[in-house]
Amino acid sequence: MHILIVSSLFIFFAYAVYALILEVSTSYKTFKKLNGLSDTQKRSYFIGDLYKFATKCNTIIPENSNILFLGNISNNQFSFDLLLNYYLYPRKLYWLNNVAPYPESPPELKELDQTFLNKRNIEWVIFRYPEEYGVNMLVKLESGNPVQSFNIDR
Repeated sequence: MHILIVSSLFIFFAYAVYALILEVSTSYKTFKKLNGLSDTQKRSYFIGDLYKFATKCNTIIPENSNILFLGNISNNQFSFDLLLNYYLYPRKLYWLNNVAPYPESPPELKELDQTFLNKRNIEWVIFRYPEEYGVNMLVKLESGNPVQSFNIDR
């Protein structure tokens, strides 16, 4: 009985040490890649074009704006909209509804519910769809009508 317990503990600790060694080697390789990079370059390395997109949005959209996010993010490995919400703060980000917040294809601006836009005082709309749709832009609204649009390269 004692041999069974000792051998189980040995297997457990051997596996724990093996996992620790793998984690340390992965961390060291990542450290070597990122050593000397600025914070902006590190963010771009980890989250890709999201950070560049958010930076461009920050330069165009004023800080006190309300924004409607329209995008199809089902393919992403992380929650694009929550990260975008983080990087766009203090701007307020809205979604269409809780049931189907991400339309499969880009809707037309005239299809959007004007009462929804007016009730929340939404001044900007972000369209962010996969490359097959070719939509990656910001649209400025005034009283529910588009006034200005900005195409953002991927």
